[in-house]
Amino acid sequence: MKNNFFKLILVSAIALLSVSCTKDNGPEGNDNKGKVLIINQGNFTEQSSSISLYDENTKQIQNRFYEAANGVSIGATINSGYITPSSEAALVCNYPDKVVFIDPETGKDKGYSITEGLVSPRNMVASDSYIYITNWDSDHTVLPSGFWEYTKSYVSIYSNSNMTLQKKVLVGSDAEGLLLYKEKLYVAVKQGLKVYDIEGNNIVLKATVKPSNFTNGARHIVIDRYNKLWVSFPGDGLMKVNPADNQIISTLDVPVDGMDGYITTDKEGNNIYTYCTTFDETYNPDEANIYKVNVANNSYGKLFTGTYFYGVGVSPVTGDVFTSEVSFTSNSVLKVVASSDGTIINSATAGIGTCRYLFF
Repeated sequence: MKNNFFKLILVSAIALLSVSCTKDNGPEGNDNKGKVLIINQGNFTEQSSSISLYDENTKQIQNRFYEAANGVSIGATINSGYITPSSEAALVCNYPDKVVFIDPETGKDKGYSITEGLVSPRNMVASDSYIYITNWDSDHTVLPSGFWEYTKSYVSIYSNSNMTLQKKVLVGSDAEGLLLYKEKLYVAVKQGLKVYDIEGNNIVLKATVKPSNFTNGARHIVIDRYNKLWVSFPGDGLMKVNPADNQIISTLDVPVDGMDGYITTDKEGNNIYTYCTTFDETYNPDEANIYKVNVANNSYGKLFTGTYFYGVGVSPVTGDVFTSEVSFTSNSVLKVVASSDGTIINSATAGIGTCRYLFF
């Protein structure tokens, strides 16, 4: 990194909850509609992360939700989160490395976690049988730019029944987002989109997909209403892929945040949402925008503008878009805006480093 501040931010938080790796943000049939777990990542060295609970019906927010339910802090930096097939909220943490499982309705810790096989875990997805987690690992190369490349990133695989480690599979550099679709696991790495066949408790590489004109790495993956994959490449844009043959359909030069690269979809998969924060020469945030991409015609435009965004989410209940004016030294300010025109519906004080939104 160029300096210590930038290094801490990158290590603690490139991407990024709702986690962006499934077409829907949670399982269908949950009676508790309209609730949002907000992940406040905190500052990496301070373990100042927290969880907030937002009610879309009352527009009320409860901060320090985990602490109130359990009487202690989570004691880590929360990178991302995921609503599991069994309707638990999994919190993917660093410093120390662990995945904590909580009841999203009450905030109560389920009393078990994953710690084995994790080294700087990033994101998680799960099937009925297995859990898959991307890890940066600790081996890295310092590039001429000053950035770090984590050259031995891997996916750790666990049994979903007892959470025991089954296998660690090397996948490339800087592994981030992942997605499960039709017995395949898709992983975003610096080399592009890695496509794996799932064979029991193992994954087998079948293809690597990256546009020849894209110079940066892949970060996150979503699937649209037409069952096409969209992959973010910070600094380059989006790549659309046909999962039937792993062929690139098109690319789109929509701005994608250089640190995070996070993307998500609305419930129907009609639109993709991403964001981008730009900085001045002294690394102070200059401007931030939420972008809305129409998947039917590949058009996009600005939906909402602010100063410093660090994530985006879309409610499957209301269709409202969630982001925050983020701070890593004090409380962030949650912004809920209309997906139709970007008008502000509500603002609320959240926690430090607000980054992801888990809808259940």
